[in-house]
Amino acid sequence: MKILLLLAGVTDIRFPLHTLTINKQGLIEEGADARRVLSPFDEAALEIALKLRDARDNVQVDVLLLGGTNNEALLRTVAAMRPDSVRRLDLQPACLWDAQLTSSQIAALLADEATPDLVLIGREFGDLDEGSIAVLLAQRLGYPLFALTQHAEWQGDTVYLLRERGISEEWLRVDQPLLVSVTNDKRNKLRHPLMKNVFEAKRMTFAAVTAGAEDGIGLPLISLNAERMVERAGKCQFFEGGITLQAEALAAYLIDRRT
Repeated sequence: MKILLLLAGVTDIRFPLHTLTINKQGLIEEGADARRVLSPFDEAALEIALKLRDARDNVQVDVLLLGGTNNEALLRTVAAMRPDSVRRLDLQPACLWDAQLTSSQIAALLADEATPDLVLIGREFGDLDEGSIAVLLAQRLGYPLFALTQHAEWQGDTVYLLRERGISEEWLRVDQPLLVSVTNDKRNKLRHPLMKNVFEAKRMTFAAVTAGAEDGIGLPLISLNAERMVERAGKCQFFEGGITLQAEALAAYLIDRRT
């Protein structure tokens, strides 16, 4: 089994927020003092991948870590966990607030690589993603999406994924290529690396890959306007039934009022 892991990192809240500016191209520029760490979702996705590999000799875990500030330290943090490969992912332009662009960049890059059996990504891909990138990336790759995964395990020769909904557990048998967005859970708390692996990671060098885009495709921040305030009016409507019935009712409601 080939597992591809997409990690982004987030601002380290243990330090004061670093300087952020917007350049003439409408892109964010961060100060040199910026510090990034793996998010809880990054850590959870990494731990799930490592656990699956621990249980089978034929599992390969490859990591693409988003470039940017503090990327060398993050790369070494991940390398100390001993995945099979770690590469830096450079997005040009890097507009994580534009989920359509980001997902298309990553999908285009992966189209030229060996097809993974599982693509694991945190439920949020960095500070500027509100959860859309995983959904759109699955669509562009043509992969089914299993969202908010909390646990994975081998049962015989098959991987099963778990997520919880209220008091219910949902298990999915992995029998086709799949994109898995991962949320944090006590069952996937990231392990501590061995000290010998930490020291070895300090001596490593890392390859980089670039996911570009056509000029002018991105959504520059300078083009965004503050949303106008709309006074709430009308009555609330509650949708009854299970999740499927509620989703169907909501879709019908939105379609009916689209014009």
